[in-house]
Formats: sequence, structure tokens, C-alpha cells
Amino acid sequence: MGKAHGQRPLSCGYLTYTRPAGAAPNPATKLPQPQMTTLAILIAVLLLPVLIILWATETTPQRVNRLRSNGWSQQRIADHMQISRYRVRMALA
Repeated sequence: MGKAHGQRPLSCGYLTYTRPAGAAPNPATKLPQPQMTTLAILIAVLLLPVLIILWATETTPQRVNRLRSNGWSQQRIADHMQISRYRVRMALA
């Protein structure tokens, strides 16, 4: 399909469609910006309580393992959690 004067090619993945000159764009082809923003806010509002519950119910060994997997030293974990280094070492064992 060649591009004629006054026609604009549209691409949707592997298909290419040339819209006739003067034809209005299809509003259903893209999600409008306000709807995307609303969707993002809705997802954040729904996930925030879940993340807070997961954080609040995290046990000491789980938190020690998470911080250690982030590259923290045993001493840094102990200082941060206000527990002894021995307790951190036992949680990692």
C-alpha cells in the first residue's frame, strides 16, 4: 500500500491501515489521558492497603532476610532493627 497525498498510514502492531483523507480518527483506538490517570490512581489506592498489611505482618526473620538480600550487613540490620547481631545471625541461619 502506497501513501497517497492526503492519506495518513496508521499502524496497529503488525497491521497497517491507511485512513481516507478527511476521515476522523477513531476515539476508541487509544485510552484518553484522564482515564489512564484514573486507572493508575485506582490501582495505587487498591494496592496500598495490601502493601501496608504485608509490611505490618512481616516477622523478624522475614525482615532480616529481606534486608540481607538487599545487601545490608548483619551489623547494619541489627542497628536498624534494634536487635543484637547474634539474633540477626540466628535468623539468617
